[in-house]
Amino acid sequence: MKLNLTASHKRIIIIALMVLAIVAGLALIYVQSNNLRQLKVEVEEEELTLNQFRAMLEQRLEHEKNAPIYQKEIAMLHAMMPDKPEEEEILRYFASLAEEYDLRVNQIGFGARVRDEEKGFVRMPLAINIEGRYHQLIELLGHLHHGERAVRIDNLNVSLSGEDSSQLQINISASAFHRIIQ
Repeated sequence: MKLNLTASHKRIIIIALMVLAIVAGLALIYVQSNNLRQLKVEVEEEELTLNQFRAMLEQRLEHEKNAPIYQKEIAMLHAMMPDKPEEEEILRYFASLAEEYDLRVNQIGFGARVRDEEKGFVRMPLAINIEGRYHQLIELLGHLHHGERAVRIDNLNVSLSGEDSSQLQINISASAFHRIIQ
C-alpha cells in the first residue's frame, strides 16, 4: 500500500516531528537541569559535612598535640583527689598550713562520708576550729583554693577570740575528697 502524501502533508509531518523533537529536547533539558540542581544541593550538603568533619579532625589533632599538657593536669588532679581517704595526710596538711600561716589549730574532726557514685568521688566533711588573725585566715583560704589537695569550704564562721580584738576564732566547715576506684 502506497501512501500518496502531498507536499503540504509532508511539510506538516516534518514540522510536527521537529516540534516533537524540540519538545522532547526541552523535556530532557528540564529533567537534566533538575537533576543538576539536586546534585548541586547534595554536593553542598556533602561539603558542609566534610567541613564539619575537618573541623572535628582539627580539634582532635589539637587535643592530641596537647596530650602532654592534659596528662600533667590529670596527674595534678589525681594528686588533689587521691584514691584513698588519707585522713592522716589531711591532718598533716592542715597542721602544716597552720604552721606556715601562724595559726593555731584547736580541733579537726571528720564527719560521715558521702559517696557520689555518679561523679566517682567520696566527700569527707571536715569541721576545723582554728585561731589567728584576719590576714592569716585570708592567706590560708587562698592556699586552700590553689592548694595541693581538693578542699571545698562549705561554711566559714569568724568571731573575736577573747579580749584580744585582733585574734579571731575561726570555724570552718569544709569537704575533702577522694576518688572511688572501681
